[in-house]
Amino acid sequence: MFTHKVDEEISLKLKEIQDSTEIFALIDQSRTHLKQWMTWVDQVQSVEDIDEVTRKHLLEFTEQKAVHFVILYHGEVAGSVNINDIDWSIRSAEIGYWLGAEYTGKGIVVRTVKSLLDYAFNKLALHKIEIWAAEGNSKSRSIPERLGFVREGMRRDNELIDGKYVNMIIYGILED
Repeated sequence: MFTHKVDEEISLKLKEIQDSTEIFALIDQSRTHLKQWMTWVDQVQSVEDIDEVTRKHLLEFTEQKAVHFVILYHGEVAGSVNINDIDWSIRSAEIGYWLGAEYTGKGIVVRTVKSLLDYAFNKLALHKIEIWAAEGNSKSRSIPERLGFVREGMRRDNELIDGKYVNMIIYGILED
């Protein structure tokens, strides 16, 4: 099992099938919270749905296309963070994240993403990382803004969330 210690409270663990029950329970408890900004929430109706997605994520990991982590906060599953859409030809990727409702407001994502940037730039030798966040999702947008990302643009009506089109703000940071 691959793990990455963020700090005394937080660690990251490569997402595995054994995590599906806990991940599903967290999503199920946080549906209203997550559905505001995550398009995939309604598609997750069972532990088996998490199993299926996890198999896909593990395949992406073996193909070096992505790394999907479970965020552990004091040893409990608090959410997920990933480095995905890895393009080795230009050494770029995107970071995505979500937290269960009870874990928000504790600085977990800021600390996690900061640590993941170090991993992406120093261990994976990536050159650029992007974070995309819905224009109206001020909490998610505050993460790249606090970590020194540059706002690079906006894709209009780029996501359909709960029947409404939303703009996505694109942030980027370079290894230097």
